[in-house]
This record gives sequence, C-alpha cells and structure tokens, in this order.
Amino acid sequence: MYNYKTWVYCVLFLMMVTVIVPMPAAQAANADSILGALASSTLSDESTDSGGSGLIGQILDFLFNKMLGPIVNIFGGGGSANSSGSSPVKVIPLPDSQPNSGSGQDSGLLQGKVIVIDPGHGGSNPGAVANNIRETDNNLAVGLKLRDRLKRAGAKVIMTRDTDRNVAAEGSSLGSELQARVDIAEENQADIFVSIHSNSNPNTNIAGAMTFYHSAKTPALAKAVQRELIKKTGAVDKGVAPETFYVLRNTSMPGILVEMGFVTNKQEAAQLKSNAYRERVAEGIYNGVVNYFNSR
Repeated sequence: MYNYKTWVYCVLFLMMVTVIVPMPAAQAANADSILGALASSTLSDESTDSGGSGLIGQILDFLFNKMLGPIVNIFGGGGSANSSGSSPVKVIPLPDSQPNSGSGQDSGLLQGKVIVIDPGHGGSNPGAVANNIRETDNNLAVGLKLRDRLKRAGAKVIMTRDTDRNVAAEGSSLGSELQARVDIAEENQADIFVSIHSNSNPNTNIAGAMTFYHSAKTPALAKAVQRELIKKTGAVDKGVAPETFYVLRNTSMPGILVEMGFVTNKQEAAQLKSNAYRERVAEGIYNGVVNYFNSR
C-alpha cells in the first residue's frame, strides 16, 4: 500500500509533466535548469525518502518539505511536515478579548448600604482657619475621597454638600443649617451618618484625631472608625467620646463625627493639606465603616 507521501509525489509529478511537456524547447531547457538547481540544493541537506527515488524523488521531496508540507500542517495534515525533523508551522490563536476593568465597582462589600457623608461647615461658614488651611476645604476634600471609596464598594452614598456651599438656604440660622443635614440623612433612610470635621485649639501643641458618637447610642461605629483611622494615618490617638452634637442627637441612625486633626497645630495642618494624607484619612474611615458592617 502506498503511503501518504507517495500519493503526494505522484500528484506533483503529474502536475510537472503537464506543465513541462507542452513547453517550447527554450522554456523546457529553462525548466530543466530550475529542476537541476532544486535537486542540487536539496542533496546537501535533505535526506531522500522511500516514497521517491533518484533526482525526481529528491525534487519532489524538496517540494513536499519546503512548499506543500507547511501548508498541509496548517490545515491539519498531521505529523511532521518535513523529513529532516524541523518544527511544524503553528497557528497562534488571537487572545480572547479582556473584560472591561474600568467599571469602578470594587468588591460589593457595602452593596445595598445607604451612607450619608456630611463634610462639616461650608459656604459662609469656613469653620476653623489656621496655618493657611480652612476647615471647610479639608472636610470636603476628604469627604469626596471617602465617597468614591464607598461607592466602589457598592454603597449608595449621599453627600450633604459636594461643593463649598451652605446646605440650607443662604442666610439661614446655624440651627437651620444643621437641621438641613439631618433631614438629608432621615429622608434617605441612611444606615449610618458620617460627619467629617477638622479640630482647633488655642494650644497649638495639641494634635491628634478623635471620633464622637451620641451618648445614647452604641460606640461601635466610632470605635471601628477611630481604630482604622489611627492605623492608616499614625496620628495621635485621642480616642472616642460620647457627645450631644446636633447632627448626632437628631439623627435616628448610628452616627459619628470624626475630627481628623488640628488645623491649629502646624505639623498636623501641613499633613491635612497633603493630598496623600487626605487619602489615608479617607481610607481609614472607609476601613472602619466596612469593619463595622462586617461585625453586625
């Protein structure tokens, strides 16, 4: 029984005869010279195969190895394409398209949670001002960074303000301003309320971060946030304390008021103006919020 190569040789031979025999003498001679060149180039580095013999066999072997073999291999002819054992031609598939990684969705750790962030002061009330820093600006910058982290974790986040403005109508009393912030938390049925502030003190040596909670409520959220805030920033730990601030005593959900540091302390004020430090503050508060919900 003839093997696979023998059949290929026969087909190629018939094709060559069909092409060369009808040629005029000059073209036939030229074809002979081409075949001779093929044969001589093959003898030195290609072994003869049992499917062909003599010069024609070598020529056919050359044609199979150099021309037909790779084509057969690409289309699944099987086996090595050439008799000298060189590697077959490989078809490399295109890589699968990658999923879109820019969705902004992080982990879903806070999926379904409603969180109100309240950057303290704003508008006509800049809060504490010292060492070229305004409390309102620092509170808002950290609040926006915290918002982004919470959103990536799947939470629904409502800001009492996202620009430097009053929350209540311009010219309203301080009580109305604070009540407007409480109303936002209540109307949105928030799971937690986080008010962000910067501290001040006539004693410029005082520094550190602290977190307040309403005296009639559990300190669990305050403790979780304070712990992670200190861990991320390395600030002096001034602990947690119960207080009766308006926004804490008038909100029905667990709430905290975070004092990130003292703008009246020169070193701490420089940190609070740093974007990198603000990122760490936001990350600390975020980690504390996640830990709080995980522990419930």
